[in-house]
Amino acid sequence: KLKADKDAVTAFRASIRKLADIYCNDAFGTAHRAHSSMLGEGFDVKCSGGLMSKELDAFAKVLDSPAKPVLAILGGAKVSDKIQLIMNMLNKVDKIIIGGGMAYTFLKV
Repeated sequence: KLKADKDAVTAFRASIRKLADIYCNDAFGTAHRAHSSMLGEGFDVKCSGGLMSKELDAFAKVLDSPAKPVLAILGGAKVSDKIQLIMNMLNKVDKIIIGGGMAYTFLKV
């Protein structure tokens, strides 16, 4: 795995800060990533955008008052990143389907 040079990362983040006064994340699908362009590091004001708001509202609707039965489909490679999510969903869903790279880990257990 290639690691970015610390000075280059600092310079890149500084260049992003010059583009705006406010950091607004509207990319739900990448919000969990710790990439420089997703962190909003150095911005005093951070917010989520309209699309992010809609995604969070949809999740709240499904998780807080779901129409039964509820099926969760989870994917991804790292089980360690998803364990807490799986644990939190056990009481809220009727079934969970695990796919992607995570499925191999569960098949080996």
